[in-house]
Amino acid sequence: MAKTLRVGIIGTGRAGRCHASAYSRIPDVSVTALWNRTRSRAEDLASNLDAPVTEIFDDWRDLIEKSGVDIISITTDPVVRQQPLVYALERQLHVLVEKPLALNLQEAGDMTAASQQANTVTAVSLNWRYSQACQTMWEAIREGQIGRPLDIQTEWRIHFNPGIKPLTAGRGLLMEMGSHEFDRACFLAGWKFNRVVCTLRSGTEAPGIYRAGPTSSPESYATVMAELSDGARGAFHFSLTPGEPGRRITICGEEGTLILDNDWVTLRHGVNHEGSVTLGNELRVHRQSTRDSDPVQVEVVESNKQPGGILSGQHTWNRLINEFVSAVRSGDTKHGSSPHLPHLADGMAAQQVIHACECSHVEQRWIDITRQPDR
Repeated sequence: MAKTLRVGIIGTGRAGRCHASAYSRIPDVSVTALWNRTRSRAEDLASNLDAPVTEIFDDWRDLIEKSGVDIISITTDPVVRQQPLVYALERQLHVLVEKPLALNLQEAGDMTAASQQANTVTAVSLNWRYSQACQTMWEAIREGQIGRPLDIQTEWRIHFNPGIKPLTAGRGLLMEMGSHEFDRACFLAGWKFNRVVCTLRSGTEAPGIYRAGPTSSPESYATVMAELSDGARGAFHFSLTPGEPGRRITICGEEGTLILDNDWVTLRHGVNHEGSVTLGNELRVHRQSTRDSDPVQVEVVESNKQPGGILSGQHTWNRLINEFVSAVRSGDTKHGSSPHLPHLADGMAAQQVIHACECSHVEQRWIDITRQPDR
């Protein structure tokens, strides 16, 4: 019988609850310790967990030192991520940390260096790699369905209701959307970013969006042009809108085009259902190639299919955390048996692009990306 792995979650907001749900689906894994800045939110999550005993801590240091857990999930705001990660690694614990790694490049670099020196399994939660559509597109590219990839275009519009705090509040569009989509450009086609030029636009349409970088005013739109390795080009557009949301990735190759598309589901929440959140469902990829007379939907292999009754967001966390736990059980610190599992170096690479975008907006010029050594 496998040893039961004990998990401590630092931060019990939306990401923390989704991590807890993902861990609860895995046999012989139990969430046994929680910390949140507001204790009542940790208590609320504990009351909904199917675990024999879940201890609530008033200090995340005590959770790491005294709870006896094997795994730490860090799902706090980025400002409280570096210290818990380093503290946990010093105590030989396995660590999964949410993206973006930190609010600045120095902290992200320190976290990445600490993970590379650790003898335990570490990973960053770039979970949208694991959507049904993203995995299907990844396989189609490697099967040569569109030949050598040449360029990528990404558009992501998040719906928000005026007066209701949007999901990006406290992080900004580059942090929230860019960390995923800059990573997916590299993941899907194997590219690296060489340089970027970026414009950010602030507006009263999205009150409460906070920028924690060289740009002091909130942005509600971000447009990025990128020069990538292998001569490839990229265009990324992120925005908040009170209108129709959208999310699409288009990769053009020498022999055709792949398009990752997205459905949207709006859920009500709150005591009187006064709030709403619109979430994505990434299920389909279409191909138009020199061999196709009309666009065709790319077949999804059984192992990539998203179960019914669950949306892509939770599904992607489930898949990533399942692979993370498998790596922990096998002691696979290099992710050799789980090649899609993101290293902290992948999170660092995305953060470097974000930093370059912020600098480009301020300086109004192209900014080169400083490459990190390969892991």
